[in-house]
Formats: sequence, structure tokens, C-alpha cells
Amino acid sequence: MVIFLGACQDDDEINVGPPTIERVRSTDPTTADSAFTSATLGSTLAILGNNLLGTQQVYLNDYPLGVNTAYVTNNSVIVTVGDSVPTVATNPNVPNTLRLVNKAGEAIMEFQTLPPAPQVLQVKNQYVKPGDDLTLFGRYFYFVDSVYFPGEDVYVTSGFTTNAAGSSLTVKVPDGLDFSEGQAIRVVTKSGGSATNRNTQIYADKGMVADFDTNGALEWPWNWGWGISGDMIQPSQPGISSLEGNFAGMNQAFPANFGWNNDKVINLANWGGAQIFPTGEGYEPGVPANNFDIRVEVAVNTTESIEGLMMQIWYPDSNGNELSYNIPMSEFITKTDGSWYTLSANMTRLTNGSTRLNTYGDFLKGDKGGVKQLRLLVVNTTSSDIKAVVGVDNVRVIRAVN
Repeated sequence: MVIFLGACQDDDEINVGPPTIERVRSTDPTTADSAFTSATLGSTLAILGNNLLGTQQVYLNDYPLGVNTAYVTNNSVIVTVGDSVPTVATNPNVPNTLRLVNKAGEAIMEFQTLPPAPQVLQVKNQYVKPGDDLTLFGRYFYFVDSVYFPGEDVYVTSGFTTNAAGSSLTVKVPDGLDFSEGQAIRVVTKSGGSATNRNTQIYADKGMVADFDTNGALEWPWNWGWGISGDMIQPSQPGISSLEGNFAGMNQAFPANFGWNNDKVINLANWGGAQIFPTGEGYEPGVPANNFDIRVEVAVNTTESIEGLMMQIWYPDSNGNELSYNIPMSEFITKTDGSWYTLSANMTRLTNGSTRLNTYGDFLKGDKGGVKQLRLLVVNTTSSDIKAVVGVDNVRVIRAVN
């Protein structure tokens, strides 16, 4: 007991003076000589100073961070900036201060808390050209500095439109796109830059299967089989304007309980035996199927709920298996006002039990008779018909990973 009381007395003697903060840095040892005046949500900070042992609380913008005594010494306190800390992005009146409190007093310094680096989760419509508006969905689109496009020094530094939640960003596509430099979009803010991946890409003018106008050497229309009627291919449908030229449209009450009709199906197949899928550089047969996405633009015009509506991608492989993948439309379509959204499905998501495509060469083979075929159809899983106009355009296979 005497030893314990003596130890407590020593701690009290150390904390006779109020705390002082000399600087703030990252916990990364390589930043030992740095001094921060701002940090993003999610950061871990080392507060350096004197008389810090016995720290009771640390506040950022008057929000308590919580202090773990295991990470407190007389000259440092380590804290984590939680996502609940208010930032200047969501409240312009925050005090922009860091405050440390112990029994003898408190220390305050100016310190700005910023949202994390932006995250791009979805490119609304990947089929864009210079002059078009490009909309991104994601998180932390605050204090946007620039948006980078494919190409060397192709970026925009003004004219951004963002919402208050920082979850959407719209920008006009500039001239000078160069897809030899990649095909991804990157957003840079005061907090840092967004990561690039297969979800941040735009169309790089490769891999088109059906644009419902012309397709390379194959003029429209192809030698179509059942499942598509001529009046489905139009430059417009009620409430839906085309992206460019014609598109495939479906205007009907989609039958309930997985019901069938031919006019809700787009069956891409050249029964004459021509290869309709892309080949050549980037589309080598030995490349893993996981490196490819099947992408298509979809627009929906309806006043009814699309919960329960799915777009099915269907493909018959060379072993007689029917591979398919159902994508709920509500997962990628935000507004049913006739605007276009890009559906993107990794090629390996087409399955039948445990059977799936292993290489791109498996996809090129087509079905058991050698016919290359890809089908898109709308599936209604609900118990009631759903009246809607659905547009489909630019069915393509994209080499998403090099």
C-alpha cells in the first residue's frame, strides 16, 4: 500500500503544471519531424508536448475523442479521429481547434479536421464523350480541387457540382482524352485523391458487342434469331432519349412471378456463325475471365417501384451449361426518370451452380454448336406486373484489369 500511494504521489507531482502542445504528427515513424495543422477522419495522431501524463480528454471541434491511458506519456498522447467528429465540410462554423485537458488545465491549438479522401463508388454513365456531363457517386466529395481523366494532363479544376452530403459529383468531360494512359477517373480534394479501379472507368472505345447502329465489320442488323422484334430498336422510347443513335427499348407491363414474353428479351446471336465478341490485343484467349466485365447502359422510365426488377445476363457455354447472373436494377439505377446508368458485371459472375467461365477463351467458344450468344432480359420477381419503359444500349465486353 505504501508503494502504491507513493506511485500515485509521483504521478501527481508530474502533473503539477497545465499541459502544453508543441505539435501534432502522424504515428508513422517516418514523419517524426513533421507538424500537422489538419487531419482527416480516420487518422491516428500523436500529440506531442509537456505535462501530458494524466490527460483526461482530447477534443476536436469540441467533440471528445476518448483517451486510452495505455497511449499516454508525459510527452505524448495518441488518439484516433473518429468518423463522428464534426468537420468544416458538414458544419462551416466548427471552431477548428484541438483541445487537451488534464487536472491542471488545458491546452488549445488551431487544428482543422477534414473529411477523408474521396471515394468513387460508381460512374453513373460510363459511355461519355468530350462535352458530356459525367456524374460520379461515392463519398467525401468535399473541397474538390480537380478531376483527372484518362490522358496526360487531362483534368478539370472548376465547374464541379456536388450535393450537400458529398455523395455525388458532376463534371463536364474535357477534350483530349487519351486511353493509352488508362481509362479511370480520379477525384482530388483537399484531403487527398480517390483510388482507381474497375469501378472508376469510362468507355475507352473497345469491346463493343452491340450498339444497335453499327458494330465494326458487322453492319446492323445482324442475322437475328427469336427474342427481339424490329420495333424494339428505336432512337427514342417514351421518356427515354438515346445516348447516340438507336437503342433497344422495352415498353410493357413486365409479367409478375418470373413470367415470360419475347419482347422483354434481347438475344444477341449471329446465327450465321460470325464472332460477335471482341478479339485481338487485350482480348487474348488465355486471359483469366475475372479480368473482364460485361457492361451495358440501362435507362428506366416508370412511376412504379423497380424493387424486384432484375436484369439477367445469360450465356450458353460450349459444354451445354446455361450460365446467368441476375442484377437488381435498384442496385445501379438511382432515378427512374429515363436517365442512363451503366450496369457492370464481372464475367465470372455468370454461373450455373459451381460452373463458371475460367478464361476469356471459354467465352469466345460460344455454345455447343459454336454460336456466340449473349442474352439480356428483364425479370420481375414480384407478384404484380410492373409497367415500365426500359432502354438498353452499348452492350460490350471490357478488359477491366490489365
